[in-house]
Amino acid sequence: MASFLKAALAVTAVLSTFMAPPTSSAAETLRINGTGAGLVVVKPLAVAFQKENPGIIVEMEKSLGSSAAIKAVSRNALDLAISGRPLKPAESAEGLIQKQWGRTPFAVLANRQLRVSGVSLNELAAMYAGSSKWPGGELVRVVLRPNEDVDTKLTRSMSPEMDRGVSAAQARKDMLLGITDDEAFEVVKKTEGAVAVMALSLALSQPNAVAVLKLDGVQPSVANVASGKYRYVKEMHLVTRKDVPAAAAKFIKFLESRKGRALAAKYGVFVTGTK
Repeated sequence: MASFLKAALAVTAVLSTFMAPPTSSAAETLRINGTGAGLVVVKPLAVAFQKENPGIIVEMEKSLGSSAAIKAVSRNALDLAISGRPLKPAESAEGLIQKQWGRTPFAVLANRQLRVSGVSLNELAAMYAGSSKWPGGELVRVVLRPNEDVDTKLTRSMSPEMDRGVSAAQARKDMLLGITDDEAFEVVKKTEGAVAVMALSLALSQPNAVAVLKLDGVQPSVANVASGKYRYVKEMHLVTRKDVPAAAAKFIKFLESRKGRALAAKYGVFVTGTK
């Protein structure tokens, strides 16, 4: 409950910022927020977009997460949400529309001090279930996400063993928890022996901050997602209102351009552009 209230207060504060009048009447303002795993990719894309469109100012505050950003779009407090999940029926009923932007590898990230380059899915499931040591002897510290979070659902869906492992991990006391993408990533960075399954885009946004492990011998990469060799992915969706603001429509078109696709791939998203 404390975490929920903290998150709600943060959302209210940020929405107030978004609803403040723009500082320049001569420029269009494009307000974007969403899942942390998506925003780390959008930031360099926004820089490139603004160079080509100097009349548009892109505003992005600290990540609100998918659900809060979607709600902000419905309230006209944001123009575009980068969501790690598709819209719920109730959200679509509020006049929102979505388009799949792309997919990022759902990767095993670990503290960079670990002496390991990869794990099998069965080994990972055993860590969640309670195995206490890495092959090199380090203590395993699994970093969880809230049960209702899309990353938890994706982790559960990796295999029946992973589903059971997540349930076992959540039943234990004193587990590490990251409420948001950014928080979980920071915990992995700073905690010896830490491991989590998260979007590769987070690791690419801070090179060498964490170890990106092979899973069942396959390196999580955009190329391997595109070829189908790496099959664990997190989808990214673009959410707007039906009356899409002109600046948002222009930015979405840039995201789907050849230049936008190339930049997104560099930062971990394989652009699909399907509905």
